Amino acid sequence: MIQRLEGKHILISGAYGRLGKEIVPLLKEEGAIVMAPSRQEWDICLHPCGLAMPSTPDIIIHAAAYTDVPAAEKEKDACEYINVIGTKRVSKLAHSLNAKMVYISSDYVNATPMGFYAFTKKAGEYFVDGENDMVIRTSFKPRDMWGEDGLRQVFHPVYTNADWTDVIAYKIVEAVCLDLSGTVNIGTPRKTLYDLAYSAYEDVQIVNVEVADKKLGYTYPRDTCMDLTI
Repeated sequence: MIQRLEGKHILISGAYGRLGKEIVPLLKEEGAIVMAPSRQEWDICLHPCGLAMPSTPDIIIHAAAYTDVPAAEKEKDACEYINVIGTKRVSKLAHSLNAKMVYISSDYVNATPMGFYAFTKKAGEYFVDGENDMVIRTSFKPRDMWGEDGLRQVFHPVYTNADWTDVIAYKIVEAVCLDLSGTVNIGTPRKTLYDLAYSAYEDVQIVNVEVADKKLGYTYPRDTCMDLTI
């Protein structure tokens, strides 16, 4: 088996988050030497970062983020601190080490109008070198989001390229292996959220809920589909 990242030293923020936990083993399967510090070991908002690194990374994957979209409308300072200031600090670290930065952004940056969460993710993109680094716009859902112990309702109609976290993680690692740069759109073909939910939970009654019928306190994007790179 060819290991396409053999000998590459990769530092990842958010390694213990939903996405990070899927990415780390895939990177190792490709031969990468992965540094996966916890949140306690690496506060991404600090500069200098104070992180003890056993080796100098060739690539820094920035997956840590404030991701609570509804709460972001009320906790704007916290959201901005992590998604904007944190990304700026990670970018400075990457450039100081001459490491390639891979920034996990969001498909929500394509929404009009953008909510505050999307605004901060879009702002974070400006700290990424468009020629040498990589911005990944994507969206992912946990496989247990809908089902027996999860939600029974799904907003509809909402169109997306989102897929399950493990599916998207695989595609992200593929983009890293291919050494892509610039803005990379990752997902699976256009579908509704209901289609995604039903694909895994055919035996569970999932109810469509019209977005307009819910008082969410923020604008829920109805269509975040992209021209996919991977």
